[in-house]
Amino acid sequence: MQEIFLSSWRSMEVGRFRPSQDVPLKKALRHWLLAVGRHHVSHYRERMYRLYKERATCTVSGPPSHAPSPFGQVQARLALRRLEWLGPELRDVLTGTVLGYTAREIVAKLGGNPNTTNGRLHRGRRQLQKVLR
Repeated sequence: MQEIFLSSWRSMEVGRFRPSQDVPLKKALRHWLLAVGRHHVSHYRERMYRLYKERATCTVSGPPSHAPSPFGQVQARLALRRLEWLGPELRDVLTGTVLGYTAREIVAKLGGNPNTTNGRLHRGRRQLQKVLR
């Protein structure tokens, strides 16, 4: 709502609101504000639809159907904290595998050389095992 009013205000300052002389000012302003509001709502709906389509085409597998035990949840949180100890390159590659991406998909997403990505994946798994022990 604030975005619509701010946009309307800026449009008025620039001079986009030009009512005709035969229509009362109050009525012209009401119709113009409604048109600006409809314009913003339609653009918002288009953006949300595009976002929905992007998320629908994502091939990430969903969460498991069962919840882990409280002890398992604590272990998972500790593992995530230990993941922060790794370098950003290793962390990005490992995060991609956790989300269900293959090495090729990670290369496509992050860019770079497939051999480098495979090396980082191997090195990241090894370092993470050391940290978790």
